[in-house]
Amino acid sequence: MSLLVPLAGDARARGLGQARACPEASEAVRASIRDRLAELPTRTPRMQRFLAAQWEATRRLVPEAIAEIEGIAEGFGLAREAVFDVLHLGCLADLAAVPADADGCSAFATGGIVAKNRDFRPEHARLQRVFAHADPAWGGRQVLCLGSLGAPGAWSSGMNSDGLALADTQIATADHGPGVLRYFLMTRLLASCATVEEALAAIGRLPHAGGGSLVLGDATGAAAWVELRHTRVDITRGAAVARTNHYTGAPEALAPVAHSAPRLALLEAALARDPGQEPRALLATHAPTALCRHPPDPSPTLAGAVWDCRGLTALIADGPPCSTAWTRFGWDGAVWRELHA
Repeated sequence: MSLLVPLAGDARARGLGQARACPEASEAVRASIRDRLAELPTRTPRMQRFLAAQWEATRRLVPEAIAEIEGIAEGFGLAREAVFDVLHLGCLADLAAVPADADGCSAFATGGIVAKNRDFRPEHARLQRVFAHADPAWGGRQVLCLGSLGAPGAWSSGMNSDGLALADTQIATADHGPGVLRYFLMTRLLASCATVEEALAAIGRLPHAGGGSLVLGDATGAAAWVELRHTRVDITRGAAVARTNHYTGAPEALAPVAHSAPRLALLEAALARDPGQEPRALLATHAPTALCRHPPDPSPTLAGAVWDCRGLTALIADGPPCSTAWTRFGWDGAVWRELHA
């Protein structure tokens, strides 16, 4: 089975295209969303108010995200509210002060390369795909991204045909409010920006729902990280940057996953020592702290991704990067393709 899922058309059509391209996965998508929603703590009035405000903010600020969600919901036979709510489960768990996932994603950017280990719930291994998005509203720009069926756009990491790449990491925060959810922001940036500086400017113009970080790189070699909270956005530019699963710009009331700080220290030391090292080897690191994580970790490494902003190619390991073959994808000037040796 090819990992690549081409999706073409406006946002709703691309959302609907997921189920049409992968009908065999429909029940698994429904089960994943149903099971995740069942794990949510009892909804409080505060959670309900947050979701209502988020729906209105999303419809106003990134209406294409609502359209894509509606297409996904229709295609997989789900209520649009179920798809929307499951994308906000991290926020809702934070509001309940019981962060839902011990996420271990590690991401870095250096020398025109953006790389990430995607550490997430094991059931998403069967939903994981590489999506090629082409939308006529993007003026010829196209996007390649790693994510899951049942979720919109760049739901982990991705790159556009201009060579802007980004990757996210989850970070729990008590600072949530109406604004653009990180997952919707990632797709907006890849659809509308060509460089790190353009992306940072776009981030600065928007209110944010809060939660998580972004690592960005582009074809000029520029790199930056962004930490997102509702009332605070921290940005640092540098030749080599890395993020894991805790905030560094200011203290946070909610505790991060315990292994986040050692992983960040490992990444920063490795990049300081050799910023041009082979990114796949770094993603496969197991000691002294594991970047490549395995069960019984509740969020094992489901994939490794290396985005080459200058070469407009991507290497994706559909499994732990220490033991999985890497598949190469590239931009041929017209479409994203899976490349074969």
